[in-house]
Amino acid sequence: MPQVQHDAILAGGIFTVIGGVLMFLSMILPWVVDGTDRLDFLDLLDHDVAYLALPASSAIGAVLLGLASLVMVRVFVTPAPLNRLPLVQALISMAGALLVITAFLLVRRDYQGTDALYGAGAFTDVVGAILLMAGSMLTHLMSGHRRKPAATGFKALAERSAQPAGRKEWKPPESSVKPPTCPSCGEELRPNWKACPNCGYALLSDERERGRL
Repeated sequence: MPQVQHDAILAGGIFTVIGGVLMFLSMILPWVVDGTDRLDFLDLLDHDVAYLALPASSAIGAVLLGLASLVMVRVFVTPAPLNRLPLVQALISMAGALLVITAFLLVRRDYQGTDALYGAGAFTDVVGAILLMAGSMLTHLMSGHRRKPAATGFKALAERSAQPAGRKEWKPPESSVKPPTCPSCGEELRPNWKACPNCGYALLSDERERGRL
């Protein structure tokens, strides 16, 4: 694996892991600070069931944390193929970002025009979503060019022995000289024939020469 690809996948995995941890922690941090009240997702959920987007985004962060760890293990520890795992990770991160946007729109709808402020959970969720998107997309883009590890030892010897030797079957070239034919019936003639065996036409030397033309 090229060093640039190695570093990019490593960076994408680290971003995704950090983003997943931040999104998961946002569930236990206050989302809205209204004076002395600090409202977490349970308090907001009592206000409107639509705030289920908050724990859903935190759950997606936990799922992506596990997927990113699995990708890192498959890339740097075992030679197992990634298949569509980075693509699934990127799609789930997009879903998490949409849930975070939905949560912010709900808070703005309910607390716009008041003295309420966004809490630590809101900022943690946003930063986590950004890191998740960046890390997942980077991993997806770079993992598509992952090379198959070269075989070594007896496995490499077996693969080379199974390959064709590279020789092609020799075929004689087709003759470009057409055989002579009878001027009367067109039957193919041999050089030592004096008459056509098909029609009995007498063959003279000059006629045989004309038959070659």
